[in-house]
Amino acid sequence: MKVITFDRFKPGVTLETITPFLPEEVANVWRLWKAGIVRENYARADEPGVVIVFEVDSVAEAKRYIDDFPLTKKGFLEWTYVPVMAPLPLEALMDPAVDVAAPYDRTK
Repeated sequence: MKVITFDRFKPGVTLETITPFLPEEVANVWRLWKAGIVRENYARADEPGVVIVFEVDSVAEAKRYIDDFPLTKKGFLEWTYVPVMAPLPLEALMDPAVDVAAPYDRTK
């Protein structure tokens, strides 16, 4: 299962607050990435923070990893968890007359 997580600074926390702890935070995420637990990692474009996609068995497992993050342990961040799964087979919802054959990318 994939779990998409994103953080938000708690009130009063700034980039200056967390900067001294970023090397440890980044190293922690990197280790999880190398272990195949973190699949994707992004900086948020709308506000300071990150989006991390976990490959885990449950939201509880993603939360366990997040709870071990240095910035989370220090109480600087609040997290949102969104579990996702593969969509229904989309072809099953289509009219049989709709062309879904290759080539799939028809923009070229």
